[in-house]
Amino acid sequence: MKCENSKLLPKDKHLRPFEPSWEIHNVSQYINRVNEYIQAKKQEDCIFVYRGEPDIYPTPCRPNIFRKNVMNGNVFFEKNLFEAMRQNKLTGEARYLDNAIDAQHGEFPSRLLDVTYNCLTALYFAVTPYYHREETALDDKDGMVFLFFIHELYSPSAKNINDNYDAILNRDLEWYHGKVLFEKNHKFIDHTKLNNRITAQQGAFILFPGDEAEDLPECSHYGIRIPGSSKPLIREQLRLLFGIHTGSIYPEINNLVEELSNKSKRLHTESFCCTGELRLALSRLERELEYYLDYAMEQKHSGLANMEQILMHIEHVVDSYRKGLLEFTRAFSQHQERWEKNYIGKTELADIIQSYNRSVQDFSDEIFSQQLGEFSGDALQIQIHTTDHRKEFTNEKADGKTESLYQPDSGKPGNGL
Repeated sequence: MKCENSKLLPKDKHLRPFEPSWEIHNVSQYINRVNEYIQAKKQEDCIFVYRGEPDIYPTPCRPNIFRKNVMNGNVFFEKNLFEAMRQNKLTGEARYLDNAIDAQHGEFPSRLLDVTYNCLTALYFAVTPYYHREETALDDKDGMVFLFFIHELYSPSAKNINDNYDAILNRDLEWYHGKVLFEKNHKFIDHTKLNNRITAQQGAFILFPGDEAEDLPECSHYGIRIPGSSKPLIREQLRLLFGIHTGSIYPEINNLVEELSNKSKRLHTESFCCTGELRLALSRLERELEYYLDYAMEQKHSGLANMEQILMHIEHVVDSYRKGLLEFTRAFSQHQERWEKNYIGKTELADIIQSYNRSVQDFSDEIFSQQLGEFSGDALQIQIHTTDHRKEFTNEKADGKTESLYQPDSGKPGNGL
C-alpha cells in the first residue's frame, strides 16, 4: 500500500532545498554534511547506518527482488531459490535468513536492502557503479547517500527474526500472511560476519517483509546528493586517503567488545508473534506522527508551505495504517474462535485499536491547538461498539454510516470497503 502523494515532502524537516552552492565536491565536504545531520539527531537514541546509490532512481532504497519482478506468478520463488543454492553448495546454512544473506551477496534476488555502518563505504557506492561496469560509467549521473536512523535492531542469529523470515517464505501464518499493515514493519538486521564481503563492507540489512516494496517512511532517513561531476575526485580521495575500494574495509577486533556491548542494549528480543507485530506497526505510526507534527509546525512558521497539501499527505499516511488495521480486524472476525485461541484475544485487539485511535486523536488535537489547519482525525478513527455479547469493530463510511466488521467463524467474509 503506497501513499500517492509521498513525493510532496522532503526526506526530513532538517534538509535544506538543494542548491548548487550546497553541492558535495569532495570527501571533506561530505563528512561535514554527515556530521551536520548526525548533530541534528543527537537528542535521539539511535544508530546511524548508510546506503549509497550511484544514480537518482525513481524508487530509491528498494531491494532488488522488487526491481526484478521475479516473484510475479511464483510466490515461493525465494524458497525454491534457497533450496537450489543449498543443492549447488552455494550456501551451507540451514536457516532461510542465512540463505538470504548469502543470496544477497551472491548477486541473487533478495528482499534484504544492503546498508553499511561506514559512511565512507556508502560514499564509495554512491560514486561507483556495480563492479561489473566501468567505474566511470555513471559519472554523468548524480548519486545519493542515504543516512538512516535506527531505533531498534535484530540479531541475525536470534529466533524472533528467523521466525519472522520463515513466516514470510512459508506463508503459513494466517494472522501474518498477506496483511498489508505488517508490510510497514521494516526491520534492521545487524552486522554479521557470515561472509567476507559483508565483513569488508561493515554491512547490515533492512528487511522488507511484504510481497510488494512498502516505501521506507520519510522520517527514517536523510539524503545527500553527490553531483556526477564530483565523482572522479571523490573516488581518488577515497582510494588515496582512506584506501577504500571494493572489499577494502575491515573492522578492528579490539573494537568489537565495546561495539557489541552498545548494540546489545538496543537488540529487539521479543518473540515474533501477532501482538508484537501489531504493536510494532503502531510504534512506527507514532514515530511518523511525531515527525509530521514537527514538520508541519516548522513549515507553518516559515510561511511558505501549502498546509492543506501537507495535511492531505499526512492523512494519506495515517489512512494506510487504518486500512491495514481494518483488513486485519476483518480477518480476525472471520476466524475469531481459532485466532483468539492461537494468536490474539479480542480484548487485546480492541486495546490495540484504541491505542491507534488515541494516537490519531492526540495528533489531531495537536494540529488543532497549533492552528495548523483542518485534519480529518474523526474520519480516520476505527469505532469499537460494545454490546451485551461482544465488542464490534466498525468502519465509518463516506455516507456517515458504519459497517460492522464482526463476522464469526461462518466462512463468509465481512463487508469490504
